[in-house]
Amino acid sequence: MIVKFDGKDIKEMRDLPRVVADTPVGKQVAVQLIRKGKEETKTVMLGRLEDGEKQAGAAKQDPAVENKSVVKKTLGIELSNLSDDLRKRYKIKDTVKGVVITGIDSNSPASDKRLSAGDVIVEIAQEAVSNADDFQVKIDKLKKDGRRSALLLIASADGELRFVALSLQ
Repeated sequence: MIVKFDGKDIKEMRDLPRVVADTPVGKQVAVQLIRKGKEETKTVMLGRLEDGEKQAGAAKQDPAVENKSVVKKTLGIELSNLSDDLRKRYKIKDTVKGVVITGIDSNSPASDKRLSAGDVIVEIAQEAVSNADDFQVKIDKLKKDGRRSALLLIASADGELRFVALSLQ
């Protein structure tokens, strides 16, 4: 279990990819871990993630892309407007339209519903979603109307559709 990376505490599993992503390639860092009940410190050199590994680790976020494109975080979902960079990063087909999920809070209802980075929100309450601000406006309206959940139409990167009911509580 990794408890510190480059002097930064790792309190939750999702903290590690963010800290690693913020660390430059080629830097040697100390990693403090607990193995078989004993605390150890190892030194590792960060390398560049190869294309095959990128697909497996698609939930990891590139901080440069994240800072420019993440527009909203709501209901435990980090959203971005679709861009060519994000389409390439998550291998999203050109025919898929909507708002891309770039991150999920592991303690949120969205995580429970198996939403993940790279999924695209196409509709909310049977209305098309064109950008992250639009999504937030629709969520706020549903809450104002006293709705307890929202029906989302989700597209996978290859365009496969599914419905997900997400709690607004």
